[in-house]
Amino acid sequence: MSSVPVSAPPWASAVAAGVHAALSRHLVYVPDNPLSHVLNVIGAQFPDVHTTLATREEEAFGIAAGLYLGGARPTVMLQSSGLGNSLNALTSLLIPYQIPVLIVISMRGDEGEWNAAQVPMGRAIRPILDSMGIPHLTSDTADATADVVRLVGQTAFATRLPGACLLSRRLTAPPKVTT
Repeated sequence: MSSVPVSAPPWASAVAAGVHAALSRHLVYVPDNPLSHVLNVIGAQFPDVHTTLATREEEAFGIAAGLYLGGARPTVMLQSSGLGNSLNALTSLLIPYQIPVLIVISMRGDEGEWNAAQVPMGRAIRPILDSMGIPHLTSDTADATADVVRLVGQTAFATRLPGACLLSRRLTAPPKVTT
């Protein structure tokens, strides 16, 4: 097993460890800056986890559905602003056909968001997940993140329902540099 990349924030190592502890060995992702840290850790520490790049969020969920039907326990990683792109895949494929997926969502639009365009969807994520009946937990600290991700994944695969772990902006934002 390789060492953790020097630049990997503790929360990213925790997400990778949680995905692995949930026995997910297939990770489908849509590119996102914070989640790139998780991918670096996966590549360095968990070579048994296969990663697949998707160009859009609904494509990621379609790939994950195929992986599950083939016997895998898939994880999808995406940014909160992209969840809206995948609502049809979630509501017409994963939920009705009981296809479990561990969903790891990098939140935008939370407290301290610099981009106003991210705020409406950031505010809507939890109510949207609630209305679809997708259980979700939020991780705010690196110390709790591995357990939160693992728990969401284990619950999803045990219940055959998607489950989401929301990574708060407080958790994933780069540390503020003071001068």
